[in-house]
Amino acid sequence: MARFKHLEIFQQAYRLNSLVFKIKKDLPKVLKYDLGDFVFRSSLRLIRGIIIANGSKEKLKVLQQIALEIELLWVYFRMLFDFQGISRGQFQVLSEQLTEISKQNQNWIKWAKEQAK
Repeated sequence: MARFKHLEIFQQAYRLNSLVFKIKKDLPKVLKYDLGDFVFRSSLRLIRGIIIANGSKEKLKVLQQIALEIELLWVYFRMLFDFQGISRGQFQVLSEQLTEISKQNQNWIKWAKEQAK
């Protein structure tokens, strides 16, 4: 069984998901049930992807899907900020967290490509 809990990328994604959940609770009603849900579900797919990638022999395809999910989260966070659902400080914290996850995923993709050779 894969030990996904030990992965730094999993821990970062879990922290991000916790932040997203807290933010979603405080969103205005007009954002909470659409954009708030999209963001939360996307952060859950990110965690799911990490777990699947860690246990998969064909990691590269899953890691590329994780990269796409990260791109979606960037857009969702920007929309939350632009629609005044989150503060500049919250946007900065979310962005920093997502940047770290993105870097780790890119390094994992690089490793997976090297292993495939």
